[in-house]
Amino acid sequence: MRTPNVECCICGKPMYRRPFEIKIARYFVCKKHRSEALKIFGNTKKQNEALKLGREKGTNHLQGIPKSEKSKEKRSIAMKKLYKENPKLFKDRAKSYRGKNHYNWKGGKTNINQAIRSLHEMRKWQIAIKKRDKKCMFCGSKKDLEAHHINSVSDMIEKYNIKTRDDAISCNEFWELDNGITLCRKCHYELEGRTYDNNK
Repeated sequence: MRTPNVECCICGKPMYRRPFEIKIARYFVCKKHRSEALKIFGNTKKQNEALKLGREKGTNHLQGIPKSEKSKEKRSIAMKKLYKENPKLFKDRAKSYRGKNHYNWKGGKTNINQAIRSLHEMRKWQIAIKKRDKKCMFCGSKKDLEAHHINSVSDMIEKYNIKTRDDAISCNEFWELDNGITLCRKCHYELEGRTYDNNK
């Protein structure tokens, strides 16, 4: 058992707290007297703001709390290592909430084209294309960059008779970098025959 180094501010019970906790804590209290201590000391302004944010529907309780670059980098390295060492784990986890297993399943009404575009694999492909090109391949702009399939998604769906997301994931042509090009939004709209509105 560790040597007690602090006391409960209500009953004086000896307790152990780690050194970093001692540096940041405003007070120390045992489990039995937590609610009593909270009434005496109250929350800090920062704690109240976090509680208010956490109670708002649709918000992330960590939203708005700045993370250090070192912390982000450590998390990124850890997640990449985990993904590399356990690829099956992530694929199985993804299957557990796709299709009929998803909480918002409505009988397969989502258009297959739209379903493919919302895949995580699609986002990774888009990031890789933009990272490779770094600018619009038509006009050279570096603003509002988007990844574009040279062989369109709809053509590939028809060509390979794609019926499900899993069919698309296993189709290599969807994810080949040679089948992608980086365009700015304006050039992308013009190439696809859509009207570009600069105010949007």
